[in-house]
Order: sequence, then structure tokens, then C-alpha cells
Amino acid sequence: MRRKKRFLKIWALCMVFIIGLTGCGKDFDASGYVQAVLDLTFQGEIENALGYEENASETSLMQQYQESIDQFVAANITNEIEMSETKTTQFADLVSKIFTTMRYSVKEAKKTGKKEYEVSVEIQPSDVFVSFQQALTEDSIKMTQKIKDGEYEGESEEETAQMILNDIVNHAYELLDVAYMDTQYGDKETVILHVKSDKKKEYYIDEDDMDQLIRKILRLDEIQG
Repeated sequence: MRRKKRFLKIWALCMVFIIGLTGCGKDFDASGYVQAVLDLTFQGEIENALGYEENASETSLMQQYQESIDQFVAANITNEIEMSETKTTQFADLVSKIFTTMRYSVKEAKKTGKKEYEVSVEIQPSDVFVSFQQALTEDSIKMTQKIKDGEYEGESEEETAQMILNDIVNHAYELLDVAYMDTQYGDKETVILHVKSDKKKEYYIDEDDMDQLIRKILRLDEIQG
């Protein structure tokens, strides 16, 4: 049997949350809007978001939040790894908890155009996913040696492969949980988010800006894919 370990990897984030909340009226609160988006993205809080979305419901916003968590897990943690629905849900629940620990503070908005604003957000980057990746690398070395030493012996190649996969998944969850419990934060830094209005008079956050904030606060750019 050719035993080949499948490694869990964290990939660069595509987009955690699709921005598209609306906000009409003469006195648009750009800072409040950004706060609502970030709180929905990281905290799963929908109350403030409802005030900026004319056609949304609590159910639709919560579904959007959950889908963003599931997409993050699939793209950044369980990529190409087959696992049970129960284990996938456990990863999603843990990531949700991790997101709630993100530290950010929305500052006063600066109007830069007729319907354009710059909103400063002060963040403290979290090391949780950096620590997780480092722990995974160390664990993979140990598991590779265990495989070479023949410590995984099932009644068939398929059973042996499943034993290895189960260990990979279980270890990954345990390591992510430890990284979460031991989270440390970096120095404060500021990210600028540009809020604009489209032709339908719907406000949105520039996707590149939002992506940059998420990358910085989670330190995803520091993780080798």
C-alpha cells in the first residue's frame, strides 16, 4: 500500500462575507453601517444589520452568516479533506467562536464624495490561525513518522487510510481549539474601508478593502499555502 498523508492547509481567503447591505437616506451613517457589517461577519449579530437592509429578515441574514462560516471552513481548513457532517459542523462552530474574539473598533467616518466615505477601523490581529498552522506542521511530521513506522495497520488498505484520515481530522480540531484558547493579539493597526453607493443607491464596502481587513485581522497572508 502506498501511504500518503493528506495535509490540512489554510488557503488565502476568497471572501468571508459578501457585502451588499443597503442604506438609503440623506444622513447615511457610514460608521454605523461598517459596524453592522463587521458585527454580522465576526459576531453573527444581525440586529444592527437589519437596519441597513430593507428586504432582509433575521432568517436570511443568519443564513448568510452561517454560509460565510461554512465557506471559510471549506476553503481554509478542511480543504479537500473528506469528513463527516458532524465533524464539519464542529469545525464551523469552533470557527464561529474564534471569529467572536476578533478585536476591532470602528472610528468616525470621513465623507470623501457625494456618496462616498472613508471609515477607519482599528484592529488587533489575532495569531490563532498562524499558531494553528505551525502546530499542524509539527503534527504532520510526527504523523508521517508514525505512518513510516507502520503504526497504522487496518485489515485493508481502505481501513488503514481511514484510520490515518481520522487522526488527521481529530488532531486538526484539537490543535485549532488549543490555538483558540491560547490566542494572542498583535499591536493595533488601522485599516481604511471605502464605503460607496452604486447606481441603485445601495451602499457597499469595497470588496478589496474588506478582504484586506479580514486578511490582516486573521493574519492569513502570513500563512504559507
